[in-house]
Amino acid sequence: MRLKYLRTKPRKVIEASPCIAEMGAMIQCWTASGVDDAKCMQTAKMLADCMKNLPTKVKKVNTVNYHLARLQKQL
Repeated sequence: MRLKYLRTKPRKVIEASPCIAEMGAMIQCWTASGVDDAKCMQTAKMLADCMKNLPTKVKKVNTVNYHLARLQKQL
């Protein structure tokens, strides 16, 4: 069995994290005043709010079994 041509999938685009600014502010606050400092509570709350409101990604269904069953008829 020979393939006439081979198709490849395009590379996935890496998306930027939506909470990267809040995470940076949190780390910057920790380095400036310490991890257990009460001054960082506002930035921690902002980060928690951002993480809570993230959109959920839909998990793609794996179609390997479907394609194997479909191609088995041709073998």
